[in-house]
Amino acid sequence: MTSFIDGPAKGQHLMLKRAARFIRVVDEVGKWDALDQPEDTPKATEKIYAYQVHGDVRACHINRGGGRGGFYPIAEYRFIVDQPDDATMRDADRWRAWCEARKP
Repeated sequence: MTSFIDGPAKGQHLMLKRAARFIRVVDEVGKWDALDQPEDTPKATEKIYAYQVHGDVRACHINRGGGRGGFYPIAEYRFIVDQPDDATMRDADRWRAWCEARKP
């Protein structure tokens, strides 16, 4: 279970398959999701927010029945105050470059 501890997504909990260091969280009229897979792209109607993982990432196995179970990360994310511009958030290559530039 992935949770968001501040910012616009505060209090949201999502079942994501990946816990990257930086993640884009999207909101479309109160429906929250995250672009956690490398091939994910935002819809034109979604608002996008950047978050950074906070603390250790753990994992748990969830059996959802019918072969739909699997391992899911348990992670917390904090809102990044210095948000990238919208064009960067919507373009996969620019987003990756932004993330790479922020690595220590």
